[in-house]
Amino acid sequence: MSSFILKILFSGMIVFSPNQNGTEVTVLLLNAGHTHHLSDGSALQDHKPLLIARAGNCTGNCPTRDADIAQFVYEDQSSSVALDSLESAVAGGGAWTLNGSDISVVKASSDDPDLPALSIVRDARSTSSIIPSTSGEREDYSWVADLHQLCSTCTVDSNIFASQPPDTIAGRLHFRNGRLSTYSIGRIGPNVTPVQFKRLDGTGSASSYSQAIATWVEADIEVSGSGIEITEDKFNGDPGRTMTLTPDANNTVEIAVLNLPPFVPPASANNEAPQVGKHFEMYYDLFTNPPSQADRLVPFAGAASGAPSYPEVTWTSIHPTTTLGSDLLNALRLDVGRGPYNRLICPPGDI
Repeated sequence: MSSFILKILFSGMIVFSPNQNGTEVTVLLLNAGHTHHLSDGSALQDHKPLLIARAGNCTGNCPTRDADIAQFVYEDQSSSVALDSLESAVAGGGAWTLNGSDISVVKASSDDPDLPALSIVRDARSTSSIIPSTSGEREDYSWVADLHQLCSTCTVDSNIFASQPPDTIAGRLHFRNGRLSTYSIGRIGPNVTPVQFKRLDGTGSASSYSQAIATWVEADIEVSGSGIEITEDKFNGDPGRTMTLTPDANNTVEIAVLNLPPFVPPASANNEAPQVGKHFEMYYDLFTNPPSQADRLVPFAGAASGAPSYPEVTWTSIHPTTTLGSDLLNALRLDVGRGPYNRLICPPGDI
């Protein structure tokens, strides 16, 4: 029986919600658009929830030249060049816009062995450190920003898991298999730097919760069999889609699950002073009892006053290109350290 690696990479306005016993994670992509205003009066940029797959071959619904997706991802290119770029990026895969979508990842054939159970990396981090100092420690899931640390009295709205969730939810991915870990830590200058959380207007004191934060999350699944199937069901009961993917010459299938605003990737990965992560305010809408908008805490660069000291660790030392290379992210110009949100501190969250 042949086997291959399925790699799924997540970034953007996305929230992870593990269940109590860690056997399943629901990945929530939020509907974020200009109709939503932040506490400073600015409108949130429109975000586009996307699933982009790169594979050796794809059967089912496998668009490779979607003009809307191509122009969004390659905004600085002409329409024809953008289409060519998208087609080259997905190779034998496909690209979907997610809209009212429930996504599941399942084995391609009922005769294939079951996919490995979910494991969430939670034992790689030094308990006393607010930054990772090694590549192994960087993989710990706890670097994903924890909303409960910022609002201990907040209760998750169970309706977000209903068959027909609120309009806040653009798409969901139900993840029950493989190894879930942090792929990349937010880049603030050349060294690994924590963030602090405080109100967008800067008033009041910062939360004592202060640490480095994940900007990309990774799921790796070792698949035994010929392929993997991505299945979409619609919240409203409309017909969905399927995409059955087989590995490329590197024996890999890669999927990027993104929820980003329009972007042109920066030429340089270095950014000494990223802007505050305004979009983080919207995550609190997933609670039944959120704080008022002005009181919502969002990430700023730098450790909070009174946070533990931390060693000087270069960002590149914990992000080795030998293990973090991705043909798909390179083709999308989102390779590690050069994503659009490196100009902002806009991390995924955990509830």
